Amino acid sequence: MLATVKQISALVEELAPPALALPGDPVGLQLGDPHAEVKKALVALELDEAVLEEAASSGAGLVLTHHPLLFDPLKSLDESLPHGALVAAAVRRNIAVYSAHTNLDISPRGVNHLLAERIGLAGEGRRPLKVTGHDRLLKLAVFVPAGHEEQMLSALAAAGAGWIGNYSHCSFQVSGTGTFLPLEGTSPYIGRQGRLERVEEKRVEMILPASRREAVVRALLEAHPYEEPAYDLYPLELEGEPYGLGLIGTLDTPCTLKEMAERCRKELGVKAVRCWAPPRRRFRRVALCGGSGGSLIEEAAAQGAELFISGDFRYHDLKKAQAHGLALVDAGHGGTEHPVVGYLAEYLSSRLQEAGFRTVVEAAKAMPSEWLSY
Repeated sequence: MLATVKQISALVEELAPPALALPGDPVGLQLGDPHAEVKKALVALELDEAVLEEAASSGAGLVLTHHPLLFDPLKSLDESLPHGALVAAAVRRNIAVYSAHTNLDISPRGVNHLLAERIGLAGEGRRPLKVTGHDRLLKLAVFVPAGHEEQMLSALAAAGAGWIGNYSHCSFQVSGTGTFLPLEGTSPYIGRQGRLERVEEKRVEMILPASRREAVVRALLEAHPYEEPAYDLYPLELEGEPYGLGLIGTLDTPCTLKEMAERCRKELGVKAVRCWAPPRRRFRRVALCGGSGGSLIEEAAAQGAELFISGDFRYHDLKKAQAHGLALVDAGHGGTEHPVVGYLAEYLSSRLQEAGFRTVVEAAKAMPSEWLSY
């Protein structure tokens, strides 16, 4: 059984919900038939000529990208121009394109969190550099036969429910009596057809972020012993965890500029980095932003960052950082984002395999463009 473009897209959106994207960001399916079956998919930072050729030669029917292929509305498709030729070639070769952009930047398992892990920025106390919103919270109430509540609690917690601050498996449980009458065609876990049953049940309540709704409901259905589980989802007025652009946090051990530059080269696989720092300093409070983060320099400085890691810093970004005494490490736009490519490919491969699909997902071999050093 092969997964469709739509089914693969749904898995991406569990990881990076489109609602996280910045206003106007064109995330989602950009080219192709959502119902087409996919034998193979490639994950890449962007669709360029090299990635398109790799997809075509390997039989991939879908390319999942971080940078959108179609950012601005097309007024024409002129194949004499490079971008028009690229779009037309993808259509002609029947290759679908799906893009997860700022929603994948912002996702708690997206670009910036992967970059933070690579450079050793501690998870505890890490927070968005620029908050763009807060996750909506839902309350789940599920009814299970007595004796199954611990199994259900564990399954829901593993899927992302019941987390409050640094506490997991948070729930409220109360006992009661459930009634049901199995009709013709049913195969009840408890009782038999045609007889009204009364069963001692537990009501298990847990809070969950709206972004984890699909995963939590799927875990509930898989863990519940009943054919037709009873559950409710309620919207809450409480504000969930903040999300946004970039991250700021604290290194476990302070480092020098040279040490961080070497770490970026090694962990991100980039050939060279550009750096600036005040002389003879060590850094502990670090901000970062995968891709192009120059617009966040003042945010980083205002929140006490001593070092800022990103890509595409311009001359005026450097002058602004110098005025604030903020050190910079420019590890490249592609270099700071590329770790998400392998992660997304592994995530999709695992999820598709679990669901019994034969669709293959691989990271594209084509690497992001780099400046050459001589």
